[in-house]
Amino acid sequence: MEINLIWQTPKGDYTTFEFEYITEILFKNFNQNKIFDNGTYETVIDNYVIIYSKDNEDRTPIPNEFINYLDKFIEKKYNFYLLHLSNEHKGHDCWYYDKANYVFRNYYFDDIKNNNVKYIPLGFKSGFLNKDKSNELLKKINFSFIGMPYKQDRMEMVNIIKNNKSFLHLTSRWNCPTALTPKEISDIYKMTKFVPCPMGNVHVDSFRITECLESGSIPVVKLYNENDYFEKIYPNHPFPKIKTWNELNILIKEYDDDNKYKELYETVISYYENFKQNLNSTIIEIIKNNKK
Repeated sequence: MEINLIWQTPKGDYTTFEFEYITEILFKNFNQNKIFDNGTYETVIDNYVIIYSKDNEDRTPIPNEFINYLDKFIEKKYNFYLLHLSNEHKGHDCWYYDKANYVFRNYYFDDIKNNNVKYIPLGFKSGFLNKDKSNELLKKINFSFIGMPYKQDRMEMVNIIKNNKSFLHLTSRWNCPTALTPKEISDIYKMTKFVPCPMGNVHVDSFRITECLESGSIPVVKLYNENDYFEKIYPNHPFPKIKTWNELNILIKEYDDDNKYKELYETVISYYENFKQNLNSTIIEIIKNNKK
């Protein structure tokens, strides 16, 4: 099945960051025609996925230039789909979603009521794609945390795991100069039993979930306000769930037995591989069945 993928994102990180996730996971089994418009809104063709990043943390409206661009497809009666990246702050009204045949987006919000929306995981930074499907378990580290600690309750978590056979690499900002490469992080995760996954700036989801799964480790998710957000994105997932970070100490004792850990590991990794296949099949069916 053919699909046109057109990036309306600026050159650089905004385009390359999730490139592998988009092309090798979400649209893996499509015959892809890749076009990079770099936010110029010039290309208007049929059967087109518009890949764009809009968050508008300052609550400014979606630009008229973008809306006018979508209207060009409607005028020509073209089929088009939106892949809305970012939007962690839900900083603008998503009313324009109804213009598209269908919308794929990160970050689940209860109050986005459009009927043509499919929520997808945040995915992973390019470089995390796991091409080595080896099942060899080399778990030498109990917990790993790599990233910015100064968000929400992250320092509480860091202080709990720091003396528990853990690997910590703390950074000060997104794309920090001292950040490890995806390859370096992936290698650490491969040796790690559990990766605690605290919330991001304002939302429960983070890239850490999928990056550690892709690397062959097990995410630990916290029930913020006693809700399992990830059931919205990963239905019936087998990831360990905790209510407080102190429970990490209980978790590591529970899975101190290698055989018991291996059983959980195989369950989680099998779930993730099946999830990716099902997600890809679902996207194919959505595009196939939602043409105007």
